[in-house]
Amino acid sequence: LHRLRSPWIDSLRVDTLSAARRRVRLRIAWRADRPPGRAPLEVACDGAVVLSEPVALPGARGVIERVLTLRGARLWSPDAPNLHRLRVRLGDDDLAERIGLREVRTRGRALLINGKPVTLLGFNRHEGHPQFGHALPWPLLVADVQLLQDLGVNFVRGSHYPQDPRFLDLCDEAGICVWSEATGWQHTAGQLNDPRFIRAQKLNLEEMVAQSASHPSVILWGLLNESASHDPRARRGYKTLIGHLRALDPGRPVAYACNHPWDDRCLDLADVVGLNTYPGWYEGELETVPARLDKVLAHLASAPRSRGKPLIVSEIGAEGLYGFRDWNRQRWSEEYQARLHGIVIDHLFGGPRRRAAGLAIWMFNDIRAANNTHRALGRARGFNNKGVVDEYRRPKLAYAAVRERFRKLRGLDKKK
Repeated sequence: LHRLRSPWIDSLRVDTLSAARRRVRLRIAWRADRPPGRAPLEVACDGAVVLSEPVALPGARGVIERVLTLRGARLWSPDAPNLHRLRVRLGDDDLAERIGLREVRTRGRALLINGKPVTLLGFNRHEGHPQFGHALPWPLLVADVQLLQDLGVNFVRGSHYPQDPRFLDLCDEAGICVWSEATGWQHTAGQLNDPRFIRAQKLNLEEMVAQSASHPSVILWGLLNESASHDPRARRGYKTLIGHLRALDPGRPVAYACNHPWDDRCLDLADVVGLNTYPGWYEGELETVPARLDKVLAHLASAPRSRGKPLIVSEIGAEGLYGFRDWNRQRWSEEYQARLHGIVIDHLFGGPRRRAAGLAIWMFNDIRAANNTHRALGRARGFNNKGVVDEYRRPKLAYAAVRERFRKLRGLDKKK
């Protein structure tokens, strides 16, 4: 088919340059069997032609870049996820992409979408199911997004790999913001100084950006979850990879999830601070959760490398075994898990001041965990049971506890 349509369009990428002016940068990657010389180029948005001109096509491949003004386009945001259809015709080939115009910036400790502060409320999400493994069918992806919408979510952290592009399509439609994260977790300083590892990570970053850059729902790039950011030997690797990610896309903030908040040495390299912490589960009891949160958040707000940046609690939670109910709220019970989530949300967002720019609860659905003795002792059933739904998407008590609070914070249940 491509030979009959030479040249052909390999891919499209659309980046918002100015939301207020509705200006976007369009990049068209093309190839050909032989140098075509010239070909007509036409670009239409929602059926209206915005560009029509002949273009020179030297060689057998290349990139055409144009800056366009899409007059009348509506902006994308979590509360108004407006999408537009951009269609590009090059010679006899054509390709369409759904796009959303929006700008993501940081200002002090706030995260802004189109110049307005946004509070991100949501979950970490793994792609897994007992019947389908990691290759989820379309109806299950739709069902996941419907559950997330019911919960009042406007944020998902894709942990710890880029999410299915079909899931991103659904998030575009639903107004769910996404932290798109490169593959991997808990990397050592040795790995971060290994040229082979750095090359592999750079390739993964390039593939992630190429796959996801045109999705308006993707508002943050992430990498290196829970890696050795406290080890000074790892800083060079962090600097190299974060720099590479910014070069690939300077239009989105960059974050990584840190689990060494007291001595982290790399947070100055990130635009947004991500904190993984488990008070009330791996440390302390339910009663100590607010004080432990205040202590670590105060430290990050004043530490030289992290102060003045937006902070997202990127992981927090507790295990709850589906169906295990206990009046005394013992650990592993659904009651304990629901109570912990309630304490966390109320403390971070329920008072006169909000202590964080966002929250990603660990996690949405239960997933199978590593099957080894050390892990099994802390992973009942061989699963990580911190989901508010189990692996079959059956809701636990924590589902209702989170739903009530998220929907109230977002004003989704106000009487009309």
